[in-house]
Amino acid sequence: MKKRKIYHLIEVCQKMIKTFPKQGHNKVTFNAMFYRNGKRLNSIDQAVIENFSPLVRSYDKSENPDKVKVEFKDVESGTLIWAKTFEWTDVDEELPKSLAGYAGLGEAEVNDLVQRKFSEMERSRELERLTTELQRINAINEELEFQVQDMQHSLEAKKQVEYYSNIIGMALPGLAKFFTNSPVGTAFNFLAGTDGEKSLEQHSDGTKDTQRETILEMIISFVQTLDNQELGTIYLMLSEIEKDRTNIQKILQFITGSTTVETPIQTN
Repeated sequence: MKKRKIYHLIEVCQKMIKTFPKQGHNKVTFNAMFYRNGKRLNSIDQAVIENFSPLVRSYDKSENPDKVKVEFKDVESGTLIWAKTFEWTDVDEELPKSLAGYAGLGEAEVNDLVQRKFSEMERSRELERLTTELQRINAINEELEFQVQDMQHSLEAKKQVEYYSNIIGMALPGLAKFFTNSPVGTAFNFLAGTDGEKSLEQHSDGTKDTQRETILEMIISFVQTLDNQELGTIYLMLSEIEKDRTNIQKILQFITGSTTVETPIQTN
């Protein structure tokens, strides 16, 4: 019964606390004097109303009073806003019938539980939102990583093409000299930017040379099949030929000598 009565005290005072802002009292403190058998016990002085419920419950347990006097004062003006004395001998008449047989939690405790439950729900929703956002960002990151890899591969391929192009560009002027008066030599002269380009553009009768595209495709296709070592070797070989053109005959004799099958001499 006593436990139910202290919760009744807290419930009545909490309802009154809610009315203070409407009365223009925004900063309020409270005093609580505890009595037993007409003797004053320890009391609460000038405490903030936000701590009203836990302080009153704590003092009720330690002092075990049969009467409590509560006062609320405005901090700025020092005026008494509201006061009430609760005695356990007559408080039963003030209890609402709906609480007559109820020994559960009071309004403050119920509100605290509701607030905690609401906070848990809010945290759960926020966690779900953050999880979804993290998944979305991870998907975007994977897509960006794929794009970066693709761009890196394209850049490497471009560098390889530029590398071959630079070597070919340096080699073409020398190559054209070794294939003079041949379709290949004419094509080299054209690619190297020499006067041979004019001869490849048109015949003596002014018609366009239809072999131009074929020769270009042949040279480009052949060069693209070479690896770096092969391409560098050919360039070095042609550089040596340019220094001493007698090497042309030596190379030709070597090639024809290694591929020609000698016919055995017949004797009678």
